[in-house]
Amino acid sequence: MEGRVPPPPPDGDDTDDNSLPLQSSGSKSLPPTPPPPPPPLLITPPPDMCSETYVIQIPKDQIYRIPPPENALFVERRGKKPVEKNKKSRPKCWVWITGSILVVLALIIALILVTLSIVYRSKSPSFSVAHVLVKYARNSTHKHSQSAGYTISLKANNPNEIMGIDYDSGGVVTLSSKGKKIATGKFPSLEQGETGFKKIKVFLKGTKETIPKEIEKSMKANKTKVPVSLTLNAKLRVKLKLGVIKTWIIDMDVACKFKVNTLGVGSMILSEECQN
Repeated sequence: MEGRVPPPPPDGDDTDDNSLPLQSSGSKSLPPTPPPPPPPLLITPPPDMCSETYVIQIPKDQIYRIPPPENALFVERRGKKPVEKNKKSRPKCWVWITGSILVVLALIIALILVTLSIVYRSKSPSFSVAHVLVKYARNSTHKHSQSAGYTISLKANNPNEIMGIDYDSGGVVTLSSKGKKIATGKFPSLEQGETGFKKIKVFLKGTKETIPKEIEKSMKANKTKVPVSLTLNAKLRVKLKLGVIKTWIIDMDVACKFKVNTLGVGSMILSEECQN
């Protein structure tokens, strides 16, 4: 007796024992593999467009950011600019320094020219003796000597219309009688304005030399006056000025010959003449 044959499997079920994954009771299942990335989509323009344009879509994980070459040129230019500025600024500095030096030299030359014009166009001051006052006291150590003090008033005339005169310290004044010095002193330091007269008092102190007899008689005379001829010599140091500009020190010699009626009370100038 023949046995029964099992029916064939249905048509839709073509599974085979080989196609099923092998699983063992003692092993773990493997993780599923990730699906492949989607292919890039190509979008083609319609045929009616003149230019052909392609748009490519790339996943973000495959985009690498590389700076364009213009950035390298920009960085290179930025690095070179300071050097070029320094090179260009050096000539400008030299130009400024040279210009400043030239301006200073021009000012100095102009100042020298103005000073020289002041010196050559200026006129020397003139002097005249206005008054003589004598104060004396006998010296007990020597019967023939006297200690006397002389105050001589001078009138200084400045003929310059736009320039003043500064009398510097250091001027020396001497009073003589017949070539013999009887008193010495210093010319005072003062300023005189433009175009005018100025009264200047000069204080002289008697020397240790014995006073001439005619000088002594003129000092002691009360009723009868004894005229005396004297000579005043002065070595002055003056500066001419025009505004704030002053010249250098100019040495000036002044010699005045004058005659007084007496060296006592009521002294008056009989004649005088000054040269410089």
